Amino acid sequence: MKVKMKYFASLRELIGISEEEYELQEGTTLKDLILKHVPERHKEIADEWINEVNKIISGKKEGYMFIVNGDRADLDRKLNEGDVAALLPPVGGG
Repeated sequence: MKVKMKYFASLRELIGISEEEYELQEGTTLKDLILKHVPERHKEIADEWINEVNKIISGKKEGYMFIVNGDRADLDRKLNEGDVAALLPPVGGG
């Protein structure tokens, strides 16, 4: 199945692109995509990527949201054909 991953803000700067498509197996979760497939494709920044994502998961970096198809999603959400996943940074305001 094909799934798109979108990158924003500092994570986009780290990856160097705004989005890309992944060919995944049925049953792949959002966590699998973010912590396995993205680092496998981007080996040159894999350690830094995993470190940043783990800070977000643990709450050390607050305000980020995991999104699938525009809705907040848990990391254990199973992805489906055509899904669009993203890790949205905190929204500033004022």
